Amino acid sequence: MVSVLLRQVVNGKGKREERAAFIAALRRQVERALSEKRWRFADRFCDRILAEEPNDLQTWLIKGHLAWRYLDAPSTAVSCFQKVLILGGFESSNACVAQARASLAQLLAQLT
Repeated sequence: MVSVLLRQVVNGKGKREERAAFIAALRRQVERALSEKRWRFADRFCDRILAEEPNDLQTWLIKGHLAWRYLDAPSTAVSCFQKVLILGGFESSNACVAQARASLAQLLAQLT
């Protein structure tokens, strides 16, 4: 009985570590795509991260900036920035939330 429980704990920990390593690898791919100015690839890797970590504020923020600045998709950018605000609890002390709020204000001013 104990061995079964230990295996479940070890397997669960292994899966978490494996998932964390996978997400870290995806983040490196986003950074690489950004440095190479491959905006669509960066966006796709952001989507893959968000499929694993749907509450990742930094990835939503990056996706919003990609949509706004490089992919000519302002409505997607607005949605991404709003997602950061909502997930971050509108807490301006959070750097991602503060950046999303500023970016959203700039974008909306640009659109009007």
